[in-house]
Amino acid sequence: MEKHNEIQNRVSLFFDNALAEKERKALLNQVDCDPKCSKIFHKEQNYRNFIKNNIARPSVSTDLIQSIKDSINIR
Repeated sequence: MEKHNEIQNRVSLFFDNALAEKERKALLNQVDCDPKCSKIFHKEQNYRNFIKNNIARPSVSTDLIQSIKDSINIR
């Protein structure tokens, strides 16, 4: 049986788009079949949705971006 930390790690990788397609499908299948995995998956999904919808990201001006690029010599 897979440990909680292993499932949590795979779920985090899923939401970070860091799993190969085969691994994504296997995880989604496990979410459908395993209540423990489903609970971890949906908890992480809800947490990320909350952060995405409730935490404002500061906007950055194009001048600042260009200044940073110029200082590290990226064109």
